[in-house]
This record gives sequence, C-alpha cells and structure tokens, in this order.
Amino acid sequence: MNKEIHLLGDVFERSVSNFPDKLALKKGDTTYTYRQLKAEVVKLKNHLLELGLKKGDKFAVMGENSPEWAISYLGIVRAGLVCVPVDRLSQDAEIIHILTQSEAKGIIVSESYLEKIDDLKGELKNIKWVISMAGIKKLSPKKDYPVTDIDPKGLAVLIFTSGTTGTSKAVMLSHYNIMCNMKSVERFIEINEKDSLCSIIPMHHTFEGTAGFLFPLFRGASIYYPASLKPTDILATMKESKVTCLIAVPLLFEKFVGAVYRKVASAPLSTKVMFNAISGIGSVIPFLRKPLFARVRREMGLGHLRIACAGGAALTEKVAKALQLLAIPILQGYGLTETSPVLSVSPLEKPKVKSVGVPIPDVEIKVADPDENGIGEIIARGPNIMLGYYKNEKATNEVLKDGWLYTGDLGYTDEEGYVYITGRKKSLIVTQTGKNVQPEEIEAKLIKSEWVKEVLVIPRIDQETKKEQICALIFPDYERLEQHSQEKGITMSETDIENMYKELVREVNEDLPIYKKVTEFEIRDEEFPKTTTQKIKRHLFIERGVRV
Repeated sequence: MNKEIHLLGDVFERSVSNFPDKLALKKGDTTYTYRQLKAEVVKLKNHLLELGLKKGDKFAVMGENSPEWAISYLGIVRAGLVCVPVDRLSQDAEIIHILTQSEAKGIIVSESYLEKIDDLKGELKNIKWVISMAGIKKLSPKKDYPVTDIDPKGLAVLIFTSGTTGTSKAVMLSHYNIMCNMKSVERFIEINEKDSLCSIIPMHHTFEGTAGFLFPLFRGASIYYPASLKPTDILATMKESKVTCLIAVPLLFEKFVGAVYRKVASAPLSTKVMFNAISGIGSVIPFLRKPLFARVRREMGLGHLRIACAGGAALTEKVAKALQLLAIPILQGYGLTETSPVLSVSPLEKPKVKSVGVPIPDVEIKVADPDENGIGEIIARGPNIMLGYYKNEKATNEVLKDGWLYTGDLGYTDEEGYVYITGRKKSLIVTQTGKNVQPEEIEAKLIKSEWVKEVLVIPRIDQETKKEQICALIFPDYERLEQHSQEKGITMSETDIENMYKELVREVNEDLPIYKKVTEFEIRDEEFPKTTTQKIKRHLFIERGVRV
C-alpha cells in the first residue's frame, strides 16, 4: 500500500496492508495483530457514530497504557471526532476542568478509573457517555458508518499541558501537525517492522503519543505494555519483547545507571576491580564498549536494544556519558506539546552529549534576541506547530508570532546547527544589579555530584535586606550516603550531612561569578513533586519560597 496517509485514524493502514498478521499491541495475555487492531478501531468508530456524535465533537480517553487505550484514541479520531487524552493521575478538580473546558461529550475509561468518573458525574454536565475500555470488544454496531471529508488540517487532538508552571492550557493539534512530525522523524530515525518497543511514558503525553504509539504503528513495529510501572514489570516486559527501541524519560535511564553502579558497589572486590578495568578500557577504546558490557545490558533487559530515545525532560550529562560507556545508543530529543512534539534529535552517528541535537527535517530553529553569549529564546517553525490554544486567543498570540513559535526555552546553537537548552525564560533569576542568572546552569553543576539526587535553584527574597538571594534546594542521594557510611564504618549525623553539602556548595561557588553564587541552601527529606514526565514543578517552590 503506497497511498499517502493524511489522517491519524488511518495511521496503521500501511502496516495492515503489509503485515496484517504481525503483532501490533500486547499487554499480558491480550494481543492484537494489525488486522485485529484495525477491526477493533473500525468497530469503535462505528459505535461512536451510531451514538449520534458528529464530526468535530470532543471525546476523552483516560486510563493506564494498554492496547485498549490505543484503540480508544484511534477509534475517536477515525470517527472524525477530537480526542482529549486525560492524565489518569490528575486530581479530581483537574479532571473536571479538562472535561468541562474541552466540552467533551463522553469519555472512554479503563476499569480502574470508572468509579472515579462515576463519582464526578454530578460535576460533569456535558459528559453524556462513559464507555469502559473492557467493553470495547463487546460492542456490536449495526452497520459501517462511512466518514468523509475529514480535514487533515482540522483539529484532531486537544491536549492539556502539564503543570510545571501552574497554568494548564489546551493545545490544539491537527492530523496534519502530528502526521508531518512523524514523517519528519521517519526520515531521521529508522524504525521498522522488525522493531519492538516497551511503552512506559503515559500515553496521554504528546511525546509518547507521537513517538511511542502512533509512529511505531505507522512503521509496522510491535508495542508491548508492562503490567505496571514497577521496575520488575518493566524489566520483564523488556525481556519478553526483546526491546529494540526504548523511548523513556531521563529518570528511567538514570535509574538504570544507578542500579548498575549500586550492584557493582555491593559486589566482591574482584568484581569491582574488573568493572573498573572494563570501564577504563571502554572509555579509551569506544568500539570495545559493546562486547565488554554485553552482560550488563542483558541483565537490564536491553540485550537487543538498537536505539534509545530520551525526551520529556533534560538528560543530565552524567547519565548520558554513563549510557555511552555501557554502549547504550542514546538519542536526546527536544520538543514541546505545542510542536507535536519533536523539534530536534541528536544524530546517532554524531551525538553531542550537551546538545539536544539538530532540527528534524522541515523544522527551522532560531535564537531570538541573543545576548553577548549567543543565548536567547528558542523559536521554531514548521508544519508541526500547533493551531493554537483552545479558546485562549491571548495566550496563543503571546507564543505564535509571524509563523514562529516562541518556546519560552533559552538556549543557543553552534556552528553545526546543534541546539543547546540552557534554561527557561520564566525561571530566570534577575539580580539586584540587573544580571540574569539561569538556575539550570547552577543546577547542572550541583547535580554532577554523586551525593545529589535532585536539585532546584530558586530566587528568595531576604526578609531583612529585601534583596533577592540565590537558593539551592537539595534532595540528597540517601542510598548513596547510607552506602558510604557502611563502607567507611561510620554513622553520619545531620551535622555531618549538612557540612558535606555546605562544602559541595562552596566548591560549586568557586567556579561561579559573584552574582551567580548560591547564598543559601536547604536539604530536603523527600523528592520534589513532579509532572508525569518527571519534570519538577518549579512554580510550587518559586511561589512559596525555600521552605516547602
């Protein structure tokens, strides 16, 4: 089948034609071939139209990652409706906001959240239909309802952004936006029918939606879903699927690396010596990394891995280098929900650890109003740029100007066109002398320490002087501290830990100009609250000050 595909509801048609009996989706004992996937999607499409829904009506989907989630999404858009993906972990107030603001006529929901939606029905006056994902197979529409004249450039998906800034806006993406993004990625990253993926990032997130769900079906790959997000279930699924392509947030890769090094640290001395020797050889002779660390990759469930993609948040240089040493071919990507979402990807043949790569085909990236260091706001344009924010013309006009999307990210490009992200415009700290401080720059220096698990640098007004101070909130790597105590045969007091981090801050400050120096720090007892893609909700701490 060589017919050009323009609509999301047809995204699997080429694969159905070429590989009808090949596995498309699997979770536990539930499997769908491409032929079966199409049959279920068409059946759901017909059921939705039989209900009397009209082209352009909104219909939501909410639940855990599963084949049924995929069928729900595809059935909705194939019917000419607008899909509204909902984060299953959202608070009740946010679910009510999304379903009300989107004017959704109904929702397809997994069994785990049926009761929640039922409890909220009194607040959801616009919701007329609630369909169980488990019940999709039992649907029996009376006939096939043809859908014609769906505009590829019309609204297909309405995605409410996550709350790193505290403001939730509904991003409007068309069939054309997402299909163009996939076709650009297709020319940059080779995924085919021989590949298998393990779906870990929540499917309501645009990165997973495009890169981990729609794109693999477009290319004829197989997608496996873990029973849960417990490490044991993820590992079991990666081994079962013989995963060749892994798309995940940086936190997962960080946990992989941490697990390897913890295992080595608790191993006999001979194993430690061997690991260090292999690491030394691998760092000097790159082509030996793959055979030297083959066993490690197998134990991580990555023995067949061909390509790994990190996105949704920043991958630290420390983790990127560790993955390279273990011969895990890691790609960094960059993008936003507003860009469907991919803007840039680091080339496998020539990656730069600190960069988020080069623009994908058909996408332009520029730096607006660069300062003396070449740093300014990253702006982008291309066919993947959103239609705008739903019913929010003011917010749309603030970011879409003359065809360019102003991302709110600060960064620069080098002479080869590689893009580097240095911070967020909204998180910028402006000192009393008018100097700009990017907190992410200081965070990157602190996170390099093996003793730091998470860190956030924020402004704080000194109550006496009324001057803005630069403060670091540090969540220690308590496992590493405990391991250190056991190795040294000592017990570390709170004062000892405080002094350790005081020294760390002092060392970091030595390499910073005076206006960037950290003047206060606080040690946290628990992890920072995060979005579903594990980005820290910075706004919570800027709004409330240091002690949260």
